[in-house]
Amino acid sequence: MAKTTEVTAGSAPAAPTNFTFPPSLAPFKMPLKAFLGAHPEYKGIAVGAFVFNPEGKVLLVQRAAHDSLPLLWETPGGACDYEDESLLHAVARELWEESALRATAIDALVGDGIPFSTRRGPLWCKYSFLTRVEGYDVKLDPNEHQAFLWVTEEEARAGKCGDVEFQYTFKEQQLSVYEAFGTMKGKTTLA
Repeated sequence: MAKTTEVTAGSAPAAPTNFTFPPSLAPFKMPLKAFLGAHPEYKGIAVGAFVFNPEGKVLLVQRAAHDSLPLLWETPGGACDYEDESLLHAVARELWEESALRATAIDALVGDGIPFSTRRGPLWCKYSFLTRVEGYDVKLDPNEHQAFLWVTEEEARAGKCGDVEFQYTFKEQQLSVYEAFGTMKGKTTLA
């Protein structure tokens, strides 16, 4: 039986900034302002972290009932800030803020960036990364998320983990989860 884990309130120390990354991710080792300067088609950048536990399950988090897209499921992530040292640092910060997991390595880009429009209209792009962490003791920020699951690829595709049925925030998030499993295996599995 799958069990969602409820949120406990608390404040976390500053986001960790020590992590490794391969040369293939060097294009993301620049501050937001520089990245947007090189990609003027985008007005903002979002990032996501795909974290797999030792059993090969990926972390999904359920958005808070009082937040936008209430009760839907996604991977940890969010908007890059101008204060972030780089886009990769934004991945580590968002993962830390949303789950209290410390990134030790950002290993690979999952797929390509996914362009999207916000409610106000500007075009953004979301980049998601396979991210290794130190420990797996998830502590959610109750302002953003209220539960989490570690799911297998089969469960991710079925939208059900034990007795917990879940829906993704967007179709693109769902497809990215499938692609993350493929990236972990060294292949692409979108369908």
